[in-house]
Formats: sequence, structure tokens, C-alpha cells
Amino acid sequence: MKRRIFWVPEFGGLVGLLLLLTASARGDEDAPQQYLRARIETLELARSVRVDGVELSAAPFLSRLYQATQFKPVWTDPKKVDQLLRALADMQLDGLDPKDYYLGKLEALRARVVESKDAQAALDLDLLLSDAFARVIYHAHYGKVDPERLDDSWNIENEYKGKRGPEAVLAAINGPSLYDAIEGLKPQRPMYRKLRDALAKYRAIEAAGGWRPIPAGKNIELGKSDPRVAAIRHRLALSGDLASDSDNQLEVYDDALLLAVESFQKRHDLPIRSKIDATLLRTMSLPPKVWIDVLRVNLERARWILRVDDPTYVQVNIAAFHMAYVKDGKRVWEKDVQVGRTFSQTPLFREQIRYFVLNPLWTVPPGVLAETVLPSAKKSASYIRERGLKVFDDTGREVAPESVSWHKYEAKNLPYTITQGPGENNALGVIKFMFPNQYHVYLHDTPNQLGYEARVRTMSWGCIHVKDPLELAALLVEGSKWTLAAIQAQVKRGKTETVTLAKPVPIYLLYWTAEVDSEDKLVFHNDVYNRDRTVLQQLNKPPKKRRDIRRGADKTSE
Repeated sequence: MKRRIFWVPEFGGLVGLLLLLTASARGDEDAPQQYLRARIETLELARSVRVDGVELSAAPFLSRLYQATQFKPVWTDPKKVDQLLRALADMQLDGLDPKDYYLGKLEALRARVVESKDAQAALDLDLLLSDAFARVIYHAHYGKVDPERLDDSWNIENEYKGKRGPEAVLAAINGPSLYDAIEGLKPQRPMYRKLRDALAKYRAIEAAGGWRPIPAGKNIELGKSDPRVAAIRHRLALSGDLASDSDNQLEVYDDALLLAVESFQKRHDLPIRSKIDATLLRTMSLPPKVWIDVLRVNLERARWILRVDDPTYVQVNIAAFHMAYVKDGKRVWEKDVQVGRTFSQTPLFREQIRYFVLNPLWTVPPGVLAETVLPSAKKSASYIRERGLKVFDDTGREVAPESVSWHKYEAKNLPYTITQGPGENNALGVIKFMFPNQYHVYLHDTPNQLGYEARVRTMSWGCIHVKDPLELAALLVEGSKWTLAAIQAQVKRGKTETVTLAKPVPIYLLYWTAEVDSEDKLVFHNDVYNRDRTVLQQLNKPPKKRRDIRRGADKTSE
């Protein structure tokens, strides 16, 4: 008969309880330490200890913390317990769930301890408070969801720069304000605070019953009356697009309402039109819960990224089809971009722009070769010449496209390199910005200038097409001989020229579906890659145990 070991995880708790009872009977002052030591040693050995039905999750953290106290209780000051419980409850302001930190269990266990004076329950409460503290400080700094698990391309470090180790943790617990210490771990950027404020606002709207449904129907033209206008006014007043003191019962679509409609359209990436059409009505009618979820997702993204302290950088928001150049903390240049199609998505990562190339040569990348160029060449070898492409063998010798048996090859074994020389039809346009990466993704110009007029600009094979890119080039090398006029002159000459930046500039390829824009307004963007759903699903799941987190266990207390 095989030995059953189901009792092992709780063995330390049983032994600890016996030690506690025996030592208490003797009046032994070390009884609490013996109990806590037994519980921690069981956690280290079996990695499973339950407290009041909750499995402790932060084994490395708890082990180091209680070793530092010589296994004495940590939470001996009721005021500190109050501050921790308040901090746990207030995580809902950040879009997180207080149940993830056992708030209800802790409150009930604490009440039982106060009422019964149960020594074992008091020590179990101490352990559970410490475990909740470990989880909340981790989530406050790193976020609950691991971006590396969602996207293999993610390489943006969110390094904790404060003091580490159990002594630092105990100093925070015993400091002037534990609540403030936890709040201080969250991003301190204005955007984070404004997303939090927006979340509170939309939750208040939801709690008050939300906005009235707006019936579908024919378009509403400016200056016309319609019984739905009153509901539209109510909706836009709640979201702050229309002044709250306006007459929300008025059924005429007037100029004041037009301004509110335009504000809503701008904030939701909708076409700016005077008429109120079906698309606008559908968006207005989405319940507050939809926007609450979007804000929760983007608060989580903010916890991943908003501690990056580069004063000068380029940022691309893929969901917004927009980019900005920030110099010394100020946005100095913004433009529209085109990004990867849904089947060739632009990846999310950080790199450094090191140089740009004027009048670049384009080497057909693997994806374009497999999906477009090679299939077209198999149909007709003349495709290569018609597109202005050239074919080179592995010795660098140009070969005639008609001499290649295209049908014999697939992209992965094609023994030729296909390029396109500089010119107005070059796929890269007149400039490319290089930040070497494994995805062969970079910023560049495009001959498809009409693409910038589209509202949804998922158009590339993964690269970012930049509007007015020569302006960005001049800003990146500001102070050098490469003024905007000099760059334009070189482009006009048609000669390829590589310009190295004096200092590489970080570039961040990010994905925000809610953000605060340069006018300090909350804006929502379409989830073009359907990424929000995955983040939201992970936010709503129970947290992972610390040892399961890929980034490494318990970073804030190492």
C-alpha cells in the first residue's frame, strides 16, 4: 500500500499548535515564535500552508520576513493593521479586486481574534496579513498581470528602485504611514491619477443607474428636433462632454449639443460629423461597464510602464495610430502613423533609435516575401520588374527575374535576396529609422500617403509608417549639420545616406486603449488587435502564487 502524504502541508501547523498549547501551559514566552517558526518551516518544505482556509502564496517573502523578526509577530500595532486593511480596500480604486488580498477573510479573522482572544487565530492573522501585504505591494508596483506572459516581445523592465530586503519591508510597516508607503509604490505620473479619477467617475455613473438607453433610428441632423435628443444630452452631460447645467430636456439638436457631440467623437476615435448617426448612437449607448473595463485594463498597463524615467524618447501608441517625440519631459512633436495589420501585428517592445537612412534600399522581409512577392513572382516573373525590384544571388550578383524558377521555392529556402532601390515608389519611402530588433520592425516613410486619411490605419506588415518623417529626423539630430533643409536636400539628390544619432533615443511601441491626451482629456481608442480582452480576463482571475510568476519571486523584498 502506497503511503499517502496529503497531511504533510498542514503538519507544521499541527505541530506548531501543539507547541503553542504546550508552551502556553508552561507560561513559555517563546510560544508564538515556536508556532510561527513551525508554520514557516512547513511553508518552506511543502510550499502549502492554509490560514483560515486561505493558502499562503508568498513563501519566499514570508520566510525572509519572519526570519528577520526571529519569528516574532509582525502586526502588533492595531493602527498598522487598520492602515493595511484600508490600503487593501482602496485597491479597487486602481481597478483591482480587494478579494485578491483576502480583505473579507482578514476582517472576519480579526474580529474573531478581538472577540475570542484566541492566540493561534492571532498568529494566523499575522501570517495572513503579511501574505496580503506581500501581494499588494507586488501588484501596486509590477501589476497583477505579467505582460511577458501575454506577449513574448515585451522587454520593458519595471525595475523596483527602492530599498529591498526584510529590513526595508519592516521599516515600511513600522514607518509613519503604511498606507502612504503602499500608495507610493503605484505610478505617480499624472496620467495614472487621471485614469484612476476616470474609473471612479464611471463607477459612480454606473452606481447611479448609468445613462438612459438611446433608441436606434434615422440620423439626427443639426437644427432638427428629435425625442432622442434629451437622452443624448443626459448621456453627454454624465460623461462631461456637455455642461452639467445645460437643459437636458431640450429636444432640439443645437450648436451647444454639436460641440458636445464633437467632443465625444474626438474622445472615442469616431469620425467628426455634425449628424448623429447609427455608429455614434451605438457608442453612446454602450453601458458604463464597458468603459470601466477599458479603464481597468489601461490602469494595469500603466503599472507596467509608467515608471520609465527616460526624459527623451519616442512613443508609438499602436491602438491610437499615433506617435510622439518627447524631449526633456515635454511633447515637442506628434504625428499620425500606420501600423501592422491584424495578421501582422506591430509588436510591443522597447529599443533605441541609433541611426536613420535617407533614400534607403529596401530588402524584402520574410513576411512580405512569403505572403506577397513570391506568390506573385510564381504567377508572373514580370511582377519583379514591374515593381522595381531586383534579384541577387548569394554571391551578390544580380540575376534576371525571368531566369529564376520561382515555382521551385518557398520563402524559407529561396537562395536569392530581393531588393528595391531608392525612389518615389520605394516601400520605405525616403527615410527609415533603425532600432535593430529581432522582428525587423522600424519606423519609415511610405508611398501610401492617402493611408493617413483613413480612420483605421492597420496597413503595414508590422513596421510603423510615419507621417512627415523628415521632421522627426531633424529633431533627433537637432544641433548637428543635419537641419531639416539639409535632410530635404539630400533626399532630393536621391543618394543613400546614413546618419548616426549622437546619442541613441529610446523608442517605446505601446498599446493604450485609454489615455490622457496632450489636451489633458480622457480618450478611448479602438482595440484594433483585440488585446484588452486577454488583459481583462487575467485581471479577473485569482492571482498566481508568487513562485509561478515568471519575472521572479517577490522582487520587492529581495
